Amino acid sequence: MSASGPIDRSKVMRLLIPALVFNMIAFTSILPLFPTILNYYSKDGHRDWLYDISVKGLKWFQESIGVPHNERYDKVFFGGLLGSLFSALQFISSPTLGALSDIYGRRAIISLCCVVTLISYMNWLKADTFAYFVLARILGGLSKGNVNVAVSIVSDVYTPEEHPKGMALIGISYSVGFLVGPMIGAYFSSIAPENEPFANPAIFSIVLTIIEFGFLFFLPETLHFKEQKSVESIKKTRKELITPSDLFQFSAVKAPVNKKLEMQKIGIIYFIYLFLYSGLEFTLPFLTHLRFDFGSMQQGKLYLFTGLLMLPIQGRYVRKTPIEKQKAVAEFGIACIIPAYLLVAVARTPVVLYAGLFFYAIASATVVTCLTSLVHIVHPENEKGVLAGIFRSLGCLARALGPIIASTFFWLLGATACYTIGAIMLTVPLILLKKLDNPAKIQEDNKKIN
Repeated sequence: MSASGPIDRSKVMRLLIPALVFNMIAFTSILPLFPTILNYYSKDGHRDWLYDISVKGLKWFQESIGVPHNERYDKVFFGGLLGSLFSALQFISSPTLGALSDIYGRRAIISLCCVVTLISYMNWLKADTFAYFVLARILGGLSKGNVNVAVSIVSDVYTPEEHPKGMALIGISYSVGFLVGPMIGAYFSSIAPENEPFANPAIFSIVLTIIEFGFLFFLPETLHFKEQKSVESIKKTRKELITPSDLFQFSAVKAPVNKKLEMQKIGIIYFIYLFLYSGLEFTLPFLTHLRFDFGSMQQGKLYLFTGLLMLPIQGRYVRKTPIEKQKAVAEFGIACIIPAYLLVAVARTPVVLYAGLFFYAIASATVVTCLTSLVHIVHPENEKGVLAGIFRSLGCLARALGPIIASTFFWLLGATACYTIGAIMLTVPLILLKKLDNPAKIQEDNKKIN
């Protein structure tokens, strides 16, 4: 299905943004629950072959890098590995779903993602063994390509010049999700009965997903029939959508060499930044437990603090930033993450920790949104779904690899050294971005020539 007439942008965004907010609240509410859930599956009657294999592999990994045996560390590692699995599945599904939306329409694919997400939460509700729970997470990871489709919808209804406004709205929906979801999850974690720790949060997520589907049901199709692609064209690029080397080269995008080179540069910057950012972000629970003895509720307050800062930055600043200044905002965001992690590295009091999180929130609210806008400025033609899928998959690959590598350095070198080295390495994407020509300026110059 495709749109043949004018599209009501305001109607599209009034339906899309609430749907994404409900999606993200449901998704993030599980995060503080991992320790409780994993404790449930460690008990007789729920412990199975997959849990035993996972525990043996985890212990071998911890012993090889010198992690002290501690129940909380085990659970954080376990949760992190499940998070890496989730990101790895997104890496596989994101470009494919983005490309399929170029064939069958945005509304059909984003609705399909919602249905699969609903099935994953229903499986979670009935998951009495660890293998069943992992199956639910696999379904959830594969369906999270809905974000790529949402980015494609924004590209459909916004001009390249206005694209940052639409991306900022998606960023706001993320901020609201991370603001509300973890606190709700922390509450569920505090009241969860030992014999059924996830019944209430699973039902909560199911209800939110049904509401999300209600918004998507009325969502107009935004893919214009002139931009609709054929199944044959997608089949030809299947390998290019899931092979890392092809993803970094943006091989699936049919663009002139000069444009593709610019997209590759932005993609590398995006990957390096998210690889370092997500890895250090993952180790933060280790650090706060070691230095401040934070529990799940205190971790939820960290999300609350950063979310409250991110909302006004995205709503009042990023959304109103003109396209020609998006590169400068991305540079500022990466520049902020460096002192953020340096402050976390030396933090011995909550005041210094929260000072670091202040800069962390600025980076979280700006960098990904602005870099995504930049890559769409370079190539605003009829491959929005493929482009969004590739860019998102690079991020998922970074998030799948970053936590494992960062946690290894955390335990081998210590928290201070790990965060200090990470902060220094984050100067690399900043330098690369500063050397990059501003895509908005190039586009404007081309218009003047033509």
